Amino acid sequence: MTSTEDEGRPTMVRTPSPRATGRQPRDAAPHAPRLEALLGDPDDPANPYGRAALASARREQNPLAHDDVLARAVPWSDGPRADADRLVRVLRPLLRRDLGLGHAWATRLLGGARPRPDDGTGALLGPAALVAATGGVLYTTARLVDVLAPHEPAARQWQSALAAAFADLLACECLTAVALRGTHPDDRADALPVAVAGYLVPHLVGDLLDDLELVLHETGFGPDSTERRALAALQAHRPAAGVDWTAAAAHQTRLVRLMPETAPAAPDEAGIPGLFRLDRPAPDTGARTTGARWARALTSALTGTAGTDAHRAAVEGDDPARAALARTVRRLAVEQRAVHRACATAELAGPAHPAARALADRCATVLLAGAALGVARAAARTGDPFLGRPDWILLALERVAHRLGTPLPGHPATPRTRVWTELAERTRRGVDCDARATKLLW
Repeated sequence: MTSTEDEGRPTMVRTPSPRATGRQPRDAAPHAPRLEALLGDPDDPANPYGRAALASARREQNPLAHDDVLARAVPWSDGPRADADRLVRVLRPLLRRDLGLGHAWATRLLGGARPRPDDGTGALLGPAALVAATGGVLYTTARLVDVLAPHEPAARQWQSALAAAFADLLACECLTAVALRGTHPDDRADALPVAVAGYLVPHLVGDLLDDLELVLHETGFGPDSTERRALAALQAHRPAAGVDWTAAAAHQTRLVRLMPETAPAAPDEAGIPGLFRLDRPAPDTGARTTGARWARALTSALTGTAGTDAHRAAVEGDDPARAALARTVRRLAVEQRAVHRACATAELAGPAHPAARALADRCATVLLAGAALGVARAAARTGDPFLGRPDWILLALERVAHRLGTPLPGHPATPRTRVWTELAERTRRGVDCDARATKLLW
């Protein structure tokens, strides 16, 4: 990546980087790189599939909406029983650029021209697509701030905010991936994983998009800039993808009715094999996984590992982040037990009652913590150089605790600094800001 000066503001010029060290999951290769090559350089103003063109294109004028170019690039023969988790990874190059087109193609390849309100995996494509599209905006924004910071000290203040956004987005990606991997193609939209992700992801990512718009505005990118227009287009596509506030409220209503499923009598330490291993294909459980079993797996990831984390922190006491993570996990495990007791014993009013909706919000938030921690622990066992380290998950869980109102003790660890360093390095090396650290072609 190089920069030139345009009216006093650095402008990025991107070329493919052979030194990028990202990873492409085996089961997504070679389709995702082929699709990215087909779409061309996103920063080329003459590219009809570049960010500038997609940000201003009308849907009916875009050739991707009508021809079979994507079908040729991404052959898909499994129809409605396709692995939706894999499909999201394969289509990520398009999802990063355009939420509307990416979601439309994902639902088409999964088995229909429109998302069906009753196909469970189809309902999860919206949250997964929103996470991927927001990842594209986060990558661009972080790249701009990283380039501006040496020249404009005021831009450095946004590094901490972008680190937090990165951690939040990784947690949301963990939740959507675990939901996709735990959902059967024949599950309905009122399945528990669908309700949790369908409610929580639009809310959390909506806040992140507002933060990214603020960062772009404060660093000098006005409404007519490509970056702001791309962000505005993403926001405009959210209703069609089923990830706007209206859709989130509908999922919250379903979640209120499903809360008894989230209150297992005891954690399921065995869990669902492979559920959190994002470097492997989704687990084949044969019969569909019940919402209660899925919730037990996430519950165990949090409450069942607190003691292990505390022991590891005592052994590896020289790592402040790991010790802080152990304390944070213990606090959240207590919160999760309290939420589950409330779900099991409370005499809830209807979904419109504020108390019921507030409890549903807390329930979804602690399940988010379980999904993110489960992925982090699985990555640690495989030696992942970033996802397996404690910094991002510590920051993500601290933000979960903040949303829950759970007080945390202070600690000397500085996860935001390390998380920002990782994000900035990825933008310099051409590595995506996803959980799998996927190498980018452009």
